[in-house]
Parts: sequence; C-alpha cells; structure tokens
Amino acid sequence: MQKRSELFFNLIRLPLDFLAVVGGFVLAYIIRVQLEGRAVPYPSGAAIYLQLILLVVPVWIFIFALSGLYGQTGQKGRLEEIGKIFAAVSGGTMFLVLLDFLSVQPIFPAKAIIIYGYGLSFLFLVLERTVLRSIQRWLYRYGIGSRRTIIAGSGSIAQQLAEDMARNGGHRLVAIVDAHADAQKRIKYVPVYKTIAEAVAKVGEIDEIIQADSELPEQEVLALVEYASHNQVTYRFVPNNFGMYSTQSTMQVMAGVPLLEVRKTPLEGWGRIIKRSFDLVGVFFGLILASPIFVLVAIAIKLTDPGPVFYKHKRLSRSGKTIYVYKFRSLLMQYSTGSGYTGKTDAEIFMEMGRPELVEEFKKAQKLEKDPRVSRVGRILRKTSIDELPQLLNVLKGDMSLVGPRPIVLDEVEHYGSQADTFFALKPGLVGLWQVSGRSDVDYDERVKLDIYYVENWSLWLDIKVLAKAVVTVLTGKGAY
Repeated sequence: MQKRSELFFNLIRLPLDFLAVVGGFVLAYIIRVQLEGRAVPYPSGAAIYLQLILLVVPVWIFIFALSGLYGQTGQKGRLEEIGKIFAAVSGGTMFLVLLDFLSVQPIFPAKAIIIYGYGLSFLFLVLERTVLRSIQRWLYRYGIGSRRTIIAGSGSIAQQLAEDMARNGGHRLVAIVDAHADAQKRIKYVPVYKTIAEAVAKVGEIDEIIQADSELPEQEVLALVEYASHNQVTYRFVPNNFGMYSTQSTMQVMAGVPLLEVRKTPLEGWGRIIKRSFDLVGVFFGLILASPIFVLVAIAIKLTDPGPVFYKHKRLSRSGKTIYVYKFRSLLMQYSTGSGYTGKTDAEIFMEMGRPELVEEFKKAQKLEKDPRVSRVGRILRKTSIDELPQLLNVLKGDMSLVGPRPIVLDEVEHYGSQADTFFALKPGLVGLWQVSGRSDVDYDERVKLDIYYVENWSLWLDIKVLAKAVVTVLTGKGAY
C-alpha cells in the first residue's frame, strides 16, 4: 500500500510536468520570435500560440503516463527516470511534428521553436524532477514518507537490500525476521527477531514486509503473509526464493533484486486518486440533486413518527475501521436500536415483540423480508432505497465510496471467512455490486463472492457500470424490501 506522501508526490508531478512543458515552449517562442531578431516565416500572435500549446500538452502528459513517469518515481534510479523523461519528451515532440505536418497551415511561427521547445522542456522536466526528488529525500531524513520496513532474511540478498535502503532513504529498515543462528552477525545494525509477532511488538507499526532469503519455518512465512494481509501492509518477495504469485502482482527492482508485490486489488496508487476524485465529483452533483428529497423526507418523518430524522449505524470500513453510516430513520422510534434510541439490540426487541422466530432470520442477512418494526414512511424509503441517500455525507467525509462492497457489521465478518482481509482492502460503498445483481434476491454467499470479485477487479469503468445499473435497479424496485 502506498503511503500518503508517495501519493502526494505522484499527484504533484502532474501539474508541475504540465508547467515545465508549457514553460519550455513559451520560452522557445520568446527566444525565437522576440530575442533572436530574425524574421519568422509564419507570424502568429502569442495568444494563439499559447492556446495551441495548452491544448496539445495534455497529450504529452498522457505519453508521460504511458512511459511510467507517474509510478513510484522516488524509488526509481536517477538515470532510469531521466531516460524515461527523454523518451517521453521525444514522443511528445514527434506528435507535434506530425501535427504540424498534417496541418494545412503551419502551426509554429518557425520550425526552430519545436527544436528549442524540445530541449527546454527536457531540461525543465529534469530540473523539476530533481528538485522534487531532493525534497522527498530531505523529508526521508526526518522519517516523513519513508516506509518502515521489515526484511525476512539475513542472507546475501537480504544484505544487498538492507544496504540499498541505507543509501537511498526511501525505506527505513526497522527489523530483520530470521531464524538463522548468525542472523544478527550478518546484519549488525538492525535488531533481529525470530517471529513477525515479536518484531512488531518491539518496533511498532510497519508499512512493508520484504521476503528475502530467510531460514524461517513454513509456519512463520505464512504468519508474515497473514500479518501483511490483515494489517494492509505491503508484502513483496524475491520470486526465485518464494513461489507465490498473484494476478495483482507487480514487479519492481531494488538493489538489482527483482521483487514481486502482492496486491489484493488494483485500487492502489493512482487508482485511489482516481476513485476519490470520481467520488467527490459524484457526491457534489448527488447532493445538489438530492437536496429537495432530503427536505421532503425530513418533513414526512417528523410528521408521521416524531423523532430524529437520521439514524447512525456502526459499521466496519477499510482495514476493519469502525465508522458510523448515516441513513434516514425507517424504523418506528419505539423499535429503533442502539444508543440514543431504545438502547436495545435487534434480538432483544424481537423477543419483546413476541417474535423470536425473527431473530434467526435477521442473523442470516441482517435484514428481514417483512420487518414489523418499519414505519409507513420507512417502507417507502426502503423500497426506493432513498433511506441510503444520507450516505452521500459518508462519501464526502471519506468514510465510504460511491461504489464498493456494502458496509457490514461485526457479526457479518464470519460470512467472509478467510477472505475477510480482502474485503477490508477497500472502503465500503453507497452502492455495491451485489445490489445491482438482485439486491435482496441474492443470498449472502453470493453477495460475498460479488464483493470479493469487485475488490480484486476494480476499475473506473466498473464503477460507472455499477452506478448506471443502480439507477435502473432503484427505479424498478427489483429485489428491495
């Protein structure tokens, strides 16, 4: 999992790259048209030229992305990054040359502008990336942005990785986990522990585990994987040393050693930024469109069953974090559960109602097909799913996403079994894949499969399709109760 500082530096590169390229071509124009003093073959105004550059530069940014310039740049070698910048700038310049060739009228006042812009853009990009890299490495000295790392192993590969971490600063090696008798002698400047549990108890929270050439027993290796999975910690391993692969594995090279990172979901790095941006845009328009409904529902609830309009329910979010999910209150006040209402559990209320048979039905899916506690207004709200609209506020706060596995309560975790950690790899969503696949017509086992499928196969296009289907599902009322 990427740290927030890594995401920030990846994100800030976009506008800075844009300014570097625009600045290069603006300076190229000034040098050729205004400073050289020579006549230009195809005179054009500076404003028209600038408009053209602003329209074309986004294509360059797209080429930069394809070249891999927006990955974990802080972890790349300096020469590797410069090489990618050179290739990307060359590709962008070739696009300009092709555009100029295909245009009926010359795009540039003089051909030399393309050459000057090519060189200046490359220079500005290298300088910009150098400054960013220097700032990032300076922050590493104070522990800001560096990844607290544990290496499993103390052999030659582990030593090679440890030396690289000491030089580059992006990783802060806090412990070694290895059962070898001479492990502490091999890597003297880092404490060595025999188990991951002992290491974490001593050094505290970590960001990454790298499985190298250890002599750990199989059970402890499994414990490493389980710890990483349960605590949303990045897990990487040397492929020749550890035969485990994943459809979401990504390859990186550190100190000349190939490392595979196992990911539960493609929603990492830029995926998180894209999804959050999509959520914010969607919730902005959603709240505007839903505001009249909020007012009407609030009035209806107050008139028919006086009491709070909203109901907060404790659920589990990403990494098992507790959140409070907002809903319009659909239960009668006398049957509402939790603090601030009756203070009783669902089971206690069913027993008081003389309906003990409902306890087991509710336990299976956390809802009832015909819930006697629901008010008249509440039945309409549930049938139309309007009761879920206040969760737009959860999306705005960042507790939830527009699309994702529906938030669950603690009692539901057992349904996910060994896949619970995969489920908790993402924030829950206002709309889930299972809801557009039948809603209440889908049994819980199938719901679990759909949730896990979404986590492992996320894409922006999938989110768009789920939202589109959700609109149709709500309008038809299919599967609701």
